[in-house]
Amino acid sequence: MAFIMPPMKRLFNASWFWPLLVIVVVIVAALPVVLYPLGRDQGMYANIGRSIVDGGLPYISMWDIKPPPIYYLYASAIALLGHSVGAVRALDLLLMPIALLATYLLGRRLGNRRTGALAALFLGVFYFSESFENLTQSDSLALVPTTLAAWNAYLAATHPRASRRAIIYSLLTGLLCGVLLWFKQYYLFFVLALVIHQIWQRRALPLKEAFAFAVGGLLTGGTILLIFAAQGILDEMLIVAQGTAAYNAQGYALNEFLFGMGNGLMSRGLRWSPVMIGTVVWLLLAFFRRGRTDWRLIWLWMLAALGFLLIQAKGFDTHWIPLLPPMCLFTADVVEWIIGRLVGTQHAASGAQSIVPLQTALTFMVGAGALIILIANTWGPALPWLTGNATQHDYYENFVAGDLRAAESLDVVQYLQERLAPGDSIFIYGFRPEVAFMGQWRPATRFQAQFPLVAPWYPASWREENVGLLWGAMPPYVLILQSDYMPWVTNYDMDSHQLLQDDVELNNWLMANYERETMIGNFFVWRKRT
Repeated sequence: MAFIMPPMKRLFNASWFWPLLVIVVVIVAALPVVLYPLGRDQGMYANIGRSIVDGGLPYISMWDIKPPPIYYLYASAIALLGHSVGAVRALDLLLMPIALLATYLLGRRLGNRRTGALAALFLGVFYFSESFENLTQSDSLALVPTTLAAWNAYLAATHPRASRRAIIYSLLTGLLCGVLLWFKQYYLFFVLALVIHQIWQRRALPLKEAFAFAVGGLLTGGTILLIFAAQGILDEMLIVAQGTAAYNAQGYALNEFLFGMGNGLMSRGLRWSPVMIGTVVWLLLAFFRRGRTDWRLIWLWMLAALGFLLIQAKGFDTHWIPLLPPMCLFTADVVEWIIGRLVGTQHAASGAQSIVPLQTALTFMVGAGALIILIANTWGPALPWLTGNATQHDYYENFVAGDLRAAESLDVVQYLQERLAPGDSIFIYGFRPEVAFMGQWRPATRFQAQFPLVAPWYPASWREENVGLLWGAMPPYVLILQSDYMPWVTNYDMDSHQLLQDDVELNNWLMANYERETMIGNFFVWRKRT
């Protein structure tokens, strides 16, 4: 034992051991996410990513309402890993370790190694326990530049004013913020939180650090702007911004706002109750514990995330995700405080040497309990399929989001794969673009979903453009959706089958050239007449 324990002790004390351990166990526990089906948004991003790989441009070649970074991330995954659902789902596994490491480093500096390890573990557990439609999203993957920016901002504020390191870390923070703002303009709240924290820490405006921060932001954000201007997509992005503003404005009516936020809070309470409770406890303890000013950055971060949530006024699950890292840091600090109190009470008469191993053991127990949550959410549903006791269809039955049933999408894809070849075109009138990507078919027009052709805040000329493109494309199959009521997207309380009747030119084109072949779930399948 004497030969075993010293190496183990050195291993436990190694600076790299705890973050590496957390990242490895989280990624292993989360591996089944590569098997998850695509949701609506992921289908949109994947189709645009594929068009970029083929030489196209966002909005012009394939249209959607998100800012461009998410499309280029998907394009990178497709270019590197191939055209598959697993390739784009792998983005979470490839990128989130960076966010886990940044969270660990923050927790370690604000508390100790156990605090950092627990914070990173909680982030991994509750992030990868999200439902399939919330993972690999723009707001979820934005956690990577967000956590990195927070870590660099903390370092900039804790080094001597105007020192070389403070200026370098300010520059790095600006570089990351310049990228982050391209994920969504509402991340401006987070950027302002970092600026306020730096000024608060210095008790004045640190001009050299502010200049470095601004230069960093211009280097990345400005360069990206110039690239998009050169590509000629800024006009389309302006239409996106105007449409998004009108889309968000729906939620500003008090009853709609309360309804959306109430639903979102209940959803988050079901998934995040441990870290939500931990956050409340931390805030209560803050009134009694002094000397916690080093946590100022974290609660400013949380306030910024609340602003991000509230200004979008929908309460969607993805809009809550920016709150997760600060909540995990708060909860880790509370757990570490509780463990310290328990150990201190139990061993008041014991030596310090017996306390540290016990604290570590209790930390491992808490971590194991959290990890069980993740394993149950990921490996639990996947094992029957992986062991041959269930089919892919059975596995996909676990994934439902409103009217979207992943098993139904799979049925449609398998039906059409017997009749279409990869690379054929298809037109989908509804919000189910994932079918095209799963079958490796090209959307017949750049309008891969119905809402830009329906919602009043988009150009009416797009309807005529869409029909003109369809007359040239004449895809072998057309899919029309029913029961997809999404008034927050279309502005009408009608499904796509009903909305089609109002688009006279599109309906006439369909009736003149196609006949209804079958119905699969909520999909009307129309075949081109021979």
